Amino acid sequence: MARVLGIDIRIHLSWFLVFTVVLLSLSNPRGILAQLGPGWTDRELLLVAAVATLLFFVSVVVHELAHATVARAFRMPVSSITLFLLGGVANLAKEPPRAFAEFLMAIAGPLTSLVIGATGLGLCQAAFAPHGGCLGLFDGRVSTTFAALDAVGVVAAYLGLVNVLLAAFNMIPGFPLDGGRVLRSIVWGALRDRGRATRIAARGGQLVAGLLVAVGVWRAIGLDDTFGAVWMGFIAYFLYNAASTSLQQERLAASVSGVRVAPLMTTQFQAVDPRMSLAALVNEHMLPHNARAVAVVQNERFAGLVTIADLRKVEQHDWAVTTVDRVMTPARDIPAVSPESRLMTAIERFGGGELPAMPVVQDGVLVGMLEREAVLGYVRMREMLGLDTRR
Repeated sequence: MARVLGIDIRIHLSWFLVFTVVLLSLSNPRGILAQLGPGWTDRELLLVAAVATLLFFVSVVVHELAHATVARAFRMPVSSITLFLLGGVANLAKEPPRAFAEFLMAIAGPLTSLVIGATGLGLCQAAFAPHGGCLGLFDGRVSTTFAALDAVGVVAAYLGLVNVLLAAFNMIPGFPLDGGRVLRSIVWGALRDRGRATRIAARGGQLVAGLLVAVGVWRAIGLDDTFGAVWMGFIAYFLYNAASTSLQQERLAASVSGVRVAPLMTTQFQAVDPRMSLAALVNEHMLPHNARAVAVVQNERFAGLVTIADLRKVEQHDWAVTTVDRVMTPARDIPAVSPESRLMTAIERFGGGELPAMPVVQDGVLVGMLEREAVLGYVRMREMLGLDTRR
Protein backbone atom coordinates (compact mmCIF):
# COMPACT_ATOMS: atom_id res chain seq x y z
CA MET A 1 0.00 0.00 0.00
CA ALA A 2 1.25 3.49 -0.90
CA ARG A 3 0.04 6.98 -0.03
CA VAL A 4 -0.35 9.83 -2.54
CA LEU A 5 -1.69 13.30 -1.69
CA GLY A 6 -2.75 11.93 1.68
CA ILE A 7 -4.82 9.14 0.07
CA ASP A 8 -4.06 5.46 0.62
CA ILE A 9 -3.51 3.51 -2.61
CA ARG A 10 -4.61 -0.09 -2.00
CA ILE A 11 -4.35 -3.14 -4.20
CA HIS A 12 -7.10 -5.77 -4.33
CA LEU A 13 -6.02 -9.36 -5.03
CA SER A 14 -7.88 -9.28 -8.36
CA TRP A 15 -5.50 -6.53 -9.55
CA PHE A 16 -2.63 -9.01 -9.70
CA LEU A 17 -4.69 -11.08 -12.11
CA VAL A 18 -5.36 -8.19 -14.47
CA PHE A 19 -1.74 -6.98 -14.18
CA THR A 20 -0.54 -10.42 -15.24
CA VAL A 21 -3.06 -10.58 -18.09
CA VAL A 22 -2.04 -7.16 -19.42
CA LEU A 23 1.66 -7.97 -19.12
CA LEU A 24 1.30 -11.32 -20.92
CA SER A 25 -0.86 -9.72 -23.59
CA LEU A 26 1.65 -6.95 -24.27
CA SER A 27 4.64 -9.30 -24.25
CA ASN A 28 2.94 -11.72 -26.65
CA PRO A 29 4.87 -11.96 -29.96
CA ARG A 30 1.55 -11.37 -31.75
CA GLY A 31 0.45 -8.52 -29.46
CA ILE A 32 0.21 -4.82 -30.17
CA LEU A 33 3.73 -3.96 -28.93
CA ALA A 34 5.26 -6.67 -31.11
CA GLN A 35 3.40 -5.24 -34.10
CA LEU A 36 4.55 -1.71 -33.34
CA GLY A 37 8.14 -2.80 -32.62
CA PRO A 38 8.87 -5.58 -35.13
CA GLY A 39 12.20 -7.27 -34.84
CA TRP A 40 12.51 -6.86 -31.09
CA THR A 41 13.85 -9.87 -29.21
CA ASP A 42 11.69 -11.61 -26.61
CA ARG A 43 13.71 -9.98 -23.81
CA GLU A 44 13.35 -6.51 -25.33
CA LEU A 45 9.64 -7.05 -25.85
CA LEU A 46 9.17 -8.20 -22.24
CA LEU A 47 11.06 -5.17 -20.93
CA VAL A 48 8.97 -2.71 -22.95
CA ALA A 49 5.77 -4.59 -21.98
CA ALA A 50 6.64 -4.36 -18.28
CA VAL A 51 7.26 -0.60 -18.53
CA ALA A 52 4.06 -0.07 -20.54
CA THR A 53 2.00 -2.12 -18.06
CA LEU A 54 3.31 -0.20 -15.05
CA LEU A 55 2.70 3.15 -16.74
CA PHE A 56 -0.80 2.07 -17.71
CA PHE A 57 -1.69 1.41 -14.08
CA VAL A 58 -0.02 4.66 -13.05
CA SER A 59 -2.40 6.39 -15.48
CA VAL A 60 -5.32 4.54 -13.84
CA VAL A 61 -4.22 5.90 -10.43
CA VAL A 62 -3.95 9.43 -11.89
CA HIS A 63 -7.47 8.99 -13.30
CA GLU A 64 -8.78 8.12 -9.83
CA LEU A 65 -6.79 10.92 -8.20
CA ALA A 66 -8.61 13.34 -10.49
CA HIS A 67 -11.92 12.08 -9.09
CA ALA A 68 -10.54 12.36 -5.56
CA THR A 69 -9.23 15.90 -6.04
CA VAL A 70 -12.60 17.20 -7.25
CA ALA A 71 -14.38 15.27 -4.48
CA ARG A 72 -12.22 16.94 -1.86
CA ALA A 73 -12.94 20.35 -3.39
CA PHE A 74 -16.60 19.70 -2.58
CA ARG A 75 -15.72 18.46 0.93
CA MET A 76 -16.29 14.79 0.18
CA PRO A 77 -13.61 12.85 2.12
CA VAL A 78 -11.76 10.19 0.11
CA SER A 79 -10.52 7.37 2.33
CA SER A 80 -8.55 5.44 -0.29
CA ILE A 81 -8.12 4.39 -3.91
CA THR A 82 -8.34 0.67 -4.64
CA LEU A 83 -6.90 -0.97 -7.74
CA PHE A 84 -8.88 -4.06 -8.73
CA LEU A 85 -9.95 -6.18 -11.71
CA LEU A 86 -11.67 -3.39 -13.65
CA GLY A 87 -9.08 -0.70 -12.95
CA GLY A 88 -9.54 1.51 -9.92
CA VAL A 89 -12.11 3.13 -7.66
CA ALA A 90 -11.93 6.14 -5.34
CA ASN A 91 -13.65 5.25 -2.07
CA LEU A 92 -15.77 8.19 -0.88
CA ALA A 93 -16.79 8.53 2.76
CA LYS A 94 -20.08 10.07 1.61
CA GLU A 95 -22.07 10.64 -1.56
CA PRO A 96 -21.94 13.94 -3.53
CA PRO A 97 -24.06 16.68 -1.88
CA ARG A 98 -25.59 17.92 -5.15
CA ALA A 99 -25.86 17.07 -8.83
CA PHE A 100 -23.30 19.62 -10.05
CA ALA A 101 -20.66 18.27 -7.66
CA GLU A 102 -21.22 14.73 -8.91
CA PHE A 103 -21.06 15.84 -12.54
CA LEU A 104 -17.68 17.54 -12.08
CA MET A 105 -16.31 14.67 -10.00
CA ALA A 106 -17.44 12.04 -12.52
CA ILE A 107 -16.22 13.86 -15.62
CA ALA A 108 -12.80 14.64 -14.10
CA GLY A 109 -11.53 11.06 -14.53
CA PRO A 110 -12.31 10.60 -18.25
CA LEU A 111 -11.04 14.12 -19.03
CA THR A 112 -7.78 13.27 -17.26
CA SER A 113 -7.48 10.05 -19.26
CA LEU A 114 -8.03 12.04 -22.46
CA VAL A 115 -5.25 14.45 -21.45
CA ILE A 116 -2.90 11.52 -20.76
CA GLY A 117 -3.94 9.96 -24.06
CA ALA A 118 -3.33 13.16 -26.00
CA THR A 119 0.05 13.56 -24.31
CA GLY A 120 1.07 10.00 -25.22
CA LEU A 121 -0.01 10.37 -28.84
CA GLY A 122 1.76 13.73 -28.97
CA LEU A 123 5.02 12.17 -27.77
CA CYS A 124 4.58 9.41 -30.32
CA GLN A 125 4.02 11.98 -33.05
CA ALA A 126 7.18 13.83 -32.05
CA ALA A 127 9.27 10.65 -31.84
CA PHE A 128 8.32 9.45 -35.33
CA ALA A 129 7.71 12.82 -37.02
CA PRO A 130 10.29 12.22 -39.80
CA HIS A 131 8.50 8.97 -40.75
CA GLY A 132 4.86 9.99 -40.78
CA GLY A 133 4.33 10.27 -37.01
CA CYS A 134 1.93 8.03 -35.11
CA LEU A 135 -0.08 7.17 -38.20
CA GLY A 136 3.09 5.91 -39.81
CA LEU A 137 3.76 3.76 -36.76
CA PHE A 138 0.27 2.25 -36.73
CA ASP A 139 0.10 1.53 -40.47
CA GLY A 140 3.57 -0.04 -40.59
CA ARG A 141 5.43 2.68 -42.49
CA VAL A 142 7.82 3.19 -39.54
CA SER A 143 10.49 0.56 -38.96
CA THR A 144 11.35 0.70 -35.26
CA THR A 145 14.45 -0.51 -33.50
CA PHE A 146 15.16 -0.94 -29.82
CA ALA A 147 16.76 2.50 -29.71
CA ALA A 148 15.66 4.57 -26.74
CA LEU A 149 13.64 7.04 -28.81
CA ASP A 150 11.82 4.27 -30.67
CA ALA A 151 10.95 2.41 -27.45
CA VAL A 152 9.68 5.62 -25.84
CA GLY A 153 7.59 6.37 -28.93
CA VAL A 154 6.02 2.91 -28.97
CA VAL A 155 5.17 3.00 -25.25
CA ALA A 156 3.77 6.53 -25.66
CA ALA A 157 1.63 5.37 -28.57
CA TYR A 158 0.25 2.47 -26.53
CA LEU A 159 -0.48 4.66 -23.49
CA GLY A 160 -2.09 7.29 -25.70
CA LEU A 161 -4.35 4.79 -27.42
CA VAL A 162 -5.31 2.84 -24.29
CA ASN A 163 -6.13 5.99 -22.28
CA VAL A 164 -8.39 7.29 -25.03
CA LEU A 165 -10.16 3.90 -25.02
CA LEU A 166 -10.28 3.96 -21.21
CA ALA A 167 -11.98 7.37 -21.29
CA ALA A 168 -14.46 6.15 -23.91
CA PHE A 169 -15.29 2.98 -21.94
CA ASN A 170 -15.75 4.90 -18.70
CA MET A 171 -18.19 7.27 -20.39
CA ILE A 172 -20.61 4.44 -21.20
CA PRO A 173 -23.82 5.61 -19.45
CA GLY A 174 -24.13 2.75 -16.98
CA PHE A 175 -23.74 3.22 -13.22
CA PRO A 176 -21.26 2.96 -11.51
CA LEU A 177 -19.05 3.80 -14.52
CA ASP A 178 -18.15 7.46 -14.82
CA GLY A 179 -20.63 7.84 -17.66
CA GLY A 180 -23.33 6.40 -15.41
CA ARG A 181 -22.48 8.95 -12.73
CA VAL A 182 -22.61 11.72 -15.33
CA LEU A 183 -26.02 10.41 -16.40
CA ARG A 184 -27.21 10.30 -12.79
CA SER A 185 -26.05 13.87 -12.17
CA ILE A 186 -27.89 15.13 -15.25
CA VAL A 187 -31.12 13.30 -14.36
CA TRP A 188 -30.72 14.36 -10.73
CA GLY A 189 -30.35 18.00 -11.75
CA ALA A 190 -33.32 17.80 -14.12
CA LEU A 191 -35.75 15.93 -11.86
CA ARG A 192 -34.47 17.14 -8.47
CA ASP A 193 -34.80 13.52 -7.34
CA ARG A 194 -31.56 11.75 -6.52
CA GLY A 195 -33.22 8.43 -5.75
CA ARG A 196 -34.98 8.26 -9.10
CA ALA A 197 -31.79 9.35 -10.88
CA THR A 198 -29.87 6.55 -9.14
CA ARG A 199 -32.43 3.96 -10.21
CA ILE A 200 -32.29 5.12 -13.84
CA ALA A 201 -28.47 5.13 -13.94
CA ALA A 202 -28.19 1.77 -12.16
CA ARG A 203 -30.67 0.16 -14.55
CA GLY A 204 -28.47 1.54 -17.30
CA GLY A 205 -25.51 -0.24 -15.71
CA GLN A 206 -27.42 -3.53 -15.66
CA LEU A 207 -28.40 -3.02 -19.31
CA VAL A 208 -24.77 -2.36 -20.28
CA ALA A 209 -23.76 -5.55 -18.43
CA GLY A 210 -26.32 -7.49 -20.46
CA LEU A 211 -24.98 -6.02 -23.71
CA LEU A 212 -21.45 -7.00 -22.71
CA VAL A 213 -22.61 -10.58 -22.18
CA ALA A 214 -24.14 -10.54 -25.66
CA VAL A 215 -20.90 -9.20 -27.14
CA GLY A 216 -18.98 -11.90 -25.28
CA VAL A 217 -21.21 -14.63 -26.71
CA TRP A 218 -20.73 -13.18 -30.20
CA ARG A 219 -16.95 -13.13 -29.77
CA ALA A 220 -16.95 -16.72 -28.56
CA ILE A 221 -19.18 -18.05 -31.35
CA GLY A 222 -18.57 -15.67 -34.23
CA LEU A 223 -14.87 -14.89 -33.76
CA ASP A 224 -13.77 -17.99 -31.84
CA ASP A 225 -12.26 -15.61 -29.29
CA THR A 226 -12.70 -17.49 -26.02
CA PHE A 227 -10.34 -15.26 -24.05
CA GLY A 228 -12.10 -12.07 -25.17
CA ALA A 229 -15.48 -13.62 -24.37
CA VAL A 230 -14.41 -14.62 -20.86
CA TRP A 231 -12.98 -11.15 -20.26
CA MET A 232 -16.25 -9.57 -21.37
CA GLY A 233 -18.06 -11.90 -18.98
CA PHE A 234 -15.87 -10.80 -16.07
CA ILE A 235 -16.52 -7.13 -16.81
CA ALA A 236 -20.27 -7.74 -17.17
CA TYR A 237 -20.37 -9.66 -13.86
CA PHE A 238 -18.66 -6.92 -11.86
CA LEU A 239 -20.64 -4.16 -13.56
CA TYR A 240 -23.99 -5.89 -12.95
CA ASN A 241 -23.15 -6.55 -9.29
CA ALA A 242 -22.03 -2.96 -8.75
CA ALA A 243 -25.18 -1.59 -10.38
CA SER A 244 -27.36 -3.94 -8.33
CA THR A 245 -25.57 -2.89 -5.13
CA SER A 246 -26.26 0.75 -6.00
CA LEU A 247 -29.97 -0.06 -6.35
CA GLN A 248 -29.96 -1.79 -2.96
CA GLN A 249 -28.25 1.21 -1.36
CA GLU A 250 -30.81 3.55 -2.88
CA ARG A 251 -33.66 1.40 -1.55
CA LEU A 252 -31.98 1.38 1.85
CA ALA A 253 -31.61 5.17 1.82
CA ALA A 254 -35.30 5.50 0.94
CA SER A 255 -36.30 3.05 3.67
CA VAL A 256 -34.51 4.92 6.48
CA SER A 257 -35.14 8.41 5.17
CA GLY A 258 -35.93 10.76 8.06
CA VAL A 259 -34.71 8.31 10.72
CA ARG A 260 -32.19 9.73 13.20
CA VAL A 261 -29.46 8.03 15.22
CA ALA A 262 -30.86 8.90 18.65
CA PRO A 263 -33.64 6.26 18.81
CA LEU A 264 -31.26 3.44 17.86
CA MET A 265 -28.25 4.32 19.97
CA THR A 266 -27.70 2.77 23.36
CA THR A 267 -26.81 4.83 26.40
CA GLN A 268 -25.94 1.69 28.38
CA PHE A 269 -22.42 1.26 27.04
CA GLN A 270 -19.08 0.20 28.48
CA ALA A 271 -16.47 2.93 28.97
CA VAL A 272 -13.00 2.57 30.48
CA ASP A 273 -9.99 4.67 31.41
CA PRO A 274 -7.07 4.53 28.94
CA ARG A 275 -4.75 3.37 31.76
CA MET A 276 -6.73 0.19 32.43
CA SER A 277 -4.96 -3.07 31.59
CA LEU A 278 -6.21 -5.21 28.75
CA ALA A 279 -6.72 -8.10 31.15
CA ALA A 280 -9.09 -5.99 33.29
CA LEU A 281 -10.81 -4.72 30.14
CA VAL A 282 -11.57 -8.25 28.98
CA ASN A 283 -12.52 -9.72 32.34
CA GLU A 284 -14.55 -6.81 33.71
CA HIS A 285 -16.16 -5.34 30.61
CA MET A 286 -15.97 -7.36 27.42
CA LEU A 287 -16.79 -10.85 28.66
CA PRO A 288 -19.49 -10.00 31.26
CA HIS A 289 -21.34 -7.66 28.88
CA ASN A 290 -20.61 -9.44 25.58
CA ALA A 291 -19.12 -6.17 24.32
CA ARG A 292 -17.16 -6.32 21.06
CA ALA A 293 -16.21 -2.64 21.34
CA VAL A 294 -15.53 -0.56 24.45
CA ALA A 295 -15.29 3.22 24.53
CA VAL A 296 -12.26 4.89 26.08
CA VAL A 297 -13.00 8.08 28.02
CA GLN A 298 -10.48 10.49 29.53
CA ASN A 299 -11.49 13.58 31.52
CA GLU A 300 -15.09 12.99 30.42
CA ARG A 301 -14.08 13.31 26.76
CA PHE A 302 -14.23 10.55 24.19
CA ALA A 303 -10.64 9.40 23.60
CA GLY A 304 -10.95 6.31 21.44
CA LEU A 305 -12.34 2.83 20.96
CA VAL A 306 -10.90 -0.59 21.65
CA THR A 307 -12.24 -3.63 19.80
CA ILE A 308 -11.55 -7.34 19.68
CA ALA A 309 -9.41 -6.70 16.60
CA ASP A 310 -7.29 -4.29 18.66
CA LEU A 311 -6.81 -6.91 21.38
CA ARG A 312 -5.41 -9.34 18.81
CA LYS A 313 -2.45 -7.02 18.31
CA VAL A 314 -1.11 -8.18 21.69
CA GLU A 315 -0.32 -11.71 22.87
CA GLN A 316 -2.65 -12.87 25.66
CA HIS A 317 0.19 -13.36 28.13
CA ASP A 318 0.96 -9.61 27.82
CA TRP A 319 -2.58 -8.38 28.48
CA ALA A 320 -1.94 -7.89 32.20
CA VAL A 321 0.96 -5.49 31.53
CA THR A 322 -0.44 -3.68 28.50
CA THR A 323 -2.75 -0.69 28.93
CA VAL A 324 -5.73 0.19 26.78
CA ASP A 325 -4.14 3.34 25.34
CA ARG A 326 -1.42 1.19 23.74
CA VAL A 327 -3.85 -0.62 21.45
CA MET A 328 -6.95 1.55 21.16
CA THR A 329 -7.91 3.36 17.97
CA PRO A 330 -7.81 7.10 18.78
CA ALA A 331 -10.95 9.20 18.40
CA ARG A 332 -9.56 11.11 15.39
CA ASP A 333 -9.41 7.87 13.39
CA ILE A 334 -12.93 6.68 14.19
CA PRO A 335 -16.04 7.81 12.31
CA ALA A 336 -18.56 9.31 14.70
CA VAL A 337 -22.09 10.67 14.58
CA SER A 338 -24.28 12.86 16.74
CA PRO A 339 -27.72 11.93 18.10
CA GLU A 340 -29.35 14.12 15.43
CA SER A 341 -27.36 12.62 12.53
CA ARG A 342 -29.34 10.82 9.85
CA LEU A 343 -29.20 7.05 10.19
CA MET A 344 -28.12 6.84 6.55
CA THR A 345 -25.07 8.95 7.44
CA ALA A 346 -24.13 6.38 10.07
CA ILE A 347 -24.66 3.51 7.60
CA GLU A 348 -22.37 5.22 5.08
CA ARG A 349 -19.71 5.72 7.73
CA PHE A 350 -19.91 2.10 8.85
CA GLY A 351 -19.32 1.22 5.19
CA GLY A 352 -17.87 -2.18 4.43
CA GLY A 353 -15.47 -2.12 7.37
CA GLU A 354 -15.48 -4.22 10.50
CA LEU A 355 -16.23 -1.53 13.08
CA PRO A 356 -18.75 -3.19 15.45
CA ALA A 357 -19.99 0.05 17.02
CA MET A 358 -19.79 3.76 16.35
CA PRO A 359 -19.50 6.45 19.03
CA VAL A 360 -22.31 8.98 19.30
CA VAL A 361 -20.67 12.21 20.37
CA GLN A 362 -22.12 15.60 21.25
CA ASP A 363 -19.83 18.54 22.01
CA GLY A 364 -16.91 16.15 22.47
CA VAL A 365 -18.78 14.10 25.09
CA LEU A 366 -19.70 10.48 24.46
CA VAL A 367 -23.48 10.20 24.88
CA GLY A 368 -24.10 6.77 23.38
CA MET A 369 -22.95 3.96 21.10
CA LEU A 370 -24.57 2.92 17.83
CA GLU A 371 -24.05 -0.80 17.31
CA ARG A 372 -23.78 -2.19 13.80
CA GLU A 373 -26.01 -5.15 14.68
CA ALA A 374 -28.71 -2.81 15.97
CA VAL A 375 -28.70 -0.89 12.68
CA LEU A 376 -28.83 -4.09 10.62
CA GLY A 377 -31.66 -5.44 12.77
CA TYR A 378 -33.63 -2.22 12.38
CA VAL A 379 -33.22 -2.25 8.59
CA ARG A 380 -34.25 -5.93 8.40
CA MET A 381 -37.34 -5.24 10.51
CA ARG A 382 -38.40 -2.39 8.20
CA GLU A 383 -37.97 -4.72 5.22
CA MET A 384 -40.01 -7.47 6.91
CA LEU A 385 -42.78 -4.97 7.68
CA GLY A 386 -42.66 -3.61 4.15
CA LEU A 387 -41.93 -0.07 5.31
CA ASP A 388 -40.56 2.01 2.45
CA THR A 389 -40.77 5.79 2.15
CA ARG A 390 -40.43 5.91 -1.65
CA ARG A 391 -43.31 7.38 -3.60
